Amino acid sequence: MRLLCLLLAASLLPTHAAQVPVPTPTGGIPAGATVAQHEGPAVTVQTTAPARAGWLNGLRVTAGGTTRTFPAWRTISNPTFWPGVTVTDLSGDGHPEVLVTLMTDEGTGVAVYDARVLGRPDLREWPVTPPVPYLRQQVRLSTHSLTLPGRSVKLPPLPGLRGEAARIGDQVRWTVQEGRLTALVEVQRAWAFTGRLVLTYRAQGERLIPDRVRFDPTPLDDLLE
Repeated sequence: MRLLCLLLAASLLPTHAAQVPVPTPTGGIPAGATVAQHEGPAVTVQTTAPARAGWLNGLRVTAGGTTRTFPAWRTISNPTFWPGVTVTDLSGDGHPEVLVTLMTDEGTGVAVYDARVLGRPDLREWPVTPPVPYLRQQVRLSTHSLTLPGRSVKLPPLPGLRGEAARIGDQVRWTVQEGRLTALVEVQRAWAFTGRLVLTYRAQGERLIPDRVRFDPTPLDDLLE
């Protein structure tokens, strides 16, 4: 059950009771539509402008008596991929933060999510170190192994892909493990799944920075077994 919960969280924490927006005359998503909602404590995520060219640009978050607008936030407008929102303590200080996940790219077998963390009660955004550039700087990859800070890990064999060096892909998912924000970033050889880098964050003041990284070779499908 723990692994199943982790898998469900990997695409991240689902939208809670988001209401269906009233379509505009052209069938789009209007400004002011609720696209994510959390109950207890109440948090609402709304659009600030109508959907355009498949995107929602700019979102407004309301929690308690505070409302803050984030013009730079961008997420896919397809309701299947609307933002996820949860409230959980990511800093370890006993005061929960708001975690919003935005889907910033998708395709066949590809899902790229962005994590946005807001402090409470003021809803000021906490910077989160982007995982992919960080991992590409910290992890060395070769055909048969990858080197993490302080140790080397042998990669599982992949028939038919001899000589293919591993690489860190662009696919990013987010979860919360043991109260810590965690990024799951795929490792590939050619286009074959090799495993994932699991990057755990810690709070440093009002920001989240990488704390440790490990390699997990488990295919996503196996997590259901």
